[in-house]
Amino acid sequence: MILNSSGIVLSTLRYSDSSVIARVYTRRKGLRSFMVRTGKGKNALPKLAMLQPLSIVEISFQDDERKNLHTLRSIERESALKSIPFEPLKTCIALFVAELISKSIEEEEGNEELYKFLHNAVLLLDDDTQEVSNFHLKFMVEFTRFLGFYPQHSELRDPYFDLIEGEFVTSMPIHAHYLGQHSAGLLTNLMQVGMSAYAKVRIQNEHRRELLQKLIEYYRLHLDGMKEIKSHRVLEEVLS
Repeated sequence: MILNSSGIVLSTLRYSDSSVIARVYTRRKGLRSFMVRTGKGKNALPKLAMLQPLSIVEISFQDDERKNLHTLRSIERESALKSIPFEPLKTCIALFVAELISKSIEEEEGNEELYKFLHNAVLLLDDDTQEVSNFHLKFMVEFTRFLGFYPQHSELRDPYFDLIEGEFVTSMPIHAHYLGQHSAGLLTNLMQVGMSAYAKVRIQNEHRRELLQKLIEYYRLHLDGMKEIKSHRVLEEVLS
């Protein structure tokens, strides 16, 4: 059965001199891996440019549930990214977000609401002309809504956040997996603004780095078998 779907490119892996394996989160079928023939040398550049992380594409493929690797019949840009490939900070954020999505989702079925969220987030990052240093933090917080562990608040003034329980608490947990008062306050501030208003939250670089590391820890505590995130190290260097 031939399916047509939009999709968001998450990563590529070189397979041969003339082809790559692309992981794409598709609107209709969730996470899929595709063999993409790129050609060789300079002829490969247009196709590879189309497969950069968070590129939004329209694809046609033979859907066979028995296979883990599918062959694309066609691929085109749904909309060309205007700034993500050309601004270093946005490029690093895109690499991190794409890796986070890829390592958080295993489902091979469509999820319309999740796809809309990811699609809109990519366009927001690409279109935004404001300071984007907090984008990845706000994305991580909102993404947890779809993963099932969005932070819970009993009282807005609870000063600590327990990463294991996924909730704000009145006293410091007896284990090491928690956010202290300052980082918990930043998390609260991020939760209280809309997705497009993330730049309104003021965060200093050292606190941004600490919150990022703790949010990665939060993901790993709640997603069994989640592999190590690596791209945040480059992002931290760019933001330092």
